[in-house]
Amino acid sequence: MGSNIQTNFYSHLGISILYLIAGIMLIGGNIRPSLGTLYYLGILLASFLVIKGYITRAGLYSFLTPYFLMLGFGIWKYIFPHYIGILLAVLLGELFGRISYKTLIKWEGTRYIFCVIPIFFFLFDFAFGNIPLLRNIHMIPLLSPISTHYFTIRGASLVGRHLLLAIITLILSSLVVIITDPKSAKIPSIVLVVCGLLIVIPNIFDLAISKSKVHYDKTLRVAVVQGSYNLPGDNMLYEDYIENKLAYYINLASKETADIVVFPETELGIYDTSNKIDKEHRERFMDISKKLGGILVFTVTEGNSLTKEKKERFISTLLMEEGNIKGISRKRNLVPFKETKFYSRGKDYGIHETKFGRLGISICYDINAGTIRKLKSNGAELILAPFNDSGFGEIYHNIHRYYPIIEAVEYGVPIAVANEDGISQIIDDNGRILGELGYGHIGTLDYLINLNTAKTLYLVIGKYVEWLIFGGLFFFVGINLKIIRTPFLFH
Repeated sequence: MGSNIQTNFYSHLGISILYLIAGIMLIGGNIRPSLGTLYYLGILLASFLVIKGYITRAGLYSFLTPYFLMLGFGIWKYIFPHYIGILLAVLLGELFGRISYKTLIKWEGTRYIFCVIPIFFFLFDFAFGNIPLLRNIHMIPLLSPISTHYFTIRGASLVGRHLLLAIITLILSSLVVIITDPKSAKIPSIVLVVCGLLIVIPNIFDLAISKSKVHYDKTLRVAVVQGSYNLPGDNMLYEDYIENKLAYYINLASKETADIVVFPETELGIYDTSNKIDKEHRERFMDISKKLGGILVFTVTEGNSLTKEKKERFISTLLMEEGNIKGISRKRNLVPFKETKFYSRGKDYGIHETKFGRLGISICYDINAGTIRKLKSNGAELILAPFNDSGFGEIYHNIHRYYPIIEAVEYGVPIAVANEDGISQIIDDNGRILGELGYGHIGTLDYLINLNTAKTLYLVIGKYVEWLIFGGLFFFVGINLKIIRTPFLFH
């Protein structure tokens, strides 16, 4: 009997190790983009273990642990005070380990067991990406490790990121069934073909909806500036600091001849709505705009020097054109516990009509919260996105690079990202990365891009389809989970 217990222990330990390896492979691309291919292998391994019936609580918790540890140490420790973020991530890992275990045990041995992980991934990713209260938690998108895999990601223009995640996972889990159990391959084969077509078709055919015969009205040269200004001493006055920092970035951009230049999200001056204390700042911006020409995008602190109230204080951008302030945009999605203490949220999603086209501004975290969809719906042909990921670590930078790419694909709009210490990007309307400045690099990046007036199918109907599928699956899974007893550690 003791021998059986020992054998059972080592068997479960081996299963847990395999699940852990699968979980590590799943997030490899967030550590190094070159490891993104491991993502597919991780899903294949986890699907194999599930389909073959190697389902244990410890194993599934091991599978989810790398993701939630990366969430705690890579993101939440920078957002939540003290070690609360890391603790919450560990507890969430335990919660979702229980949920996935209950669901898999319910469907163990059925012909549809290969669908459980794709459904779980879809529900998880969609809920934390769309439900307002959950969206503010800032989870790691499950597709982010393969953000640079253009052919795969292109499928989101048709079905969106969350359904694309389910489709990729369904393809891989179907392959496992087809290879390991050919007699049961009929349904998985159909699923494989249908899901494969949903990824291939957007890469072959232009499915965009355009009001005119020509999608691309203009071609522009857009530049982004990247670099971190280091304070030379502790005794510098605020005005001198801002002036020197602005001069640092202007020096980086001085050789650019682009039509549009985007500077990162870092305070380069103030904008006083009462017009009392910002004269020097406005004049400085106007002089630089005349000197460099074209359109420039600067980040400033906007406020009212008379009232000094938080409700009138914003992180804003000034869009300068030929020495004039062409438009102002306010950051809508603030970093919790930090920016929310001092600033108010912007509420406007208007676009700026310029001689170069209709431009939308998305400031850093704005890109996480539906801003691009609203700007594109309002007619934006190009998104200019000042970012600032400084102080968050390299893994966070790799994760955050995903958002501009997937938003460009889903909504068919080019995006220019200027990130203070990386990763700056220029992305075309198909989600193709035209150029990048890596983490910690200094300099400028410029490319010719086409302004796109067309709308993707996903922009027009995608969200409605996703919500219908989410609602149906959530109801179905909820009904099933209610009849499951609390499991022991091992099954």
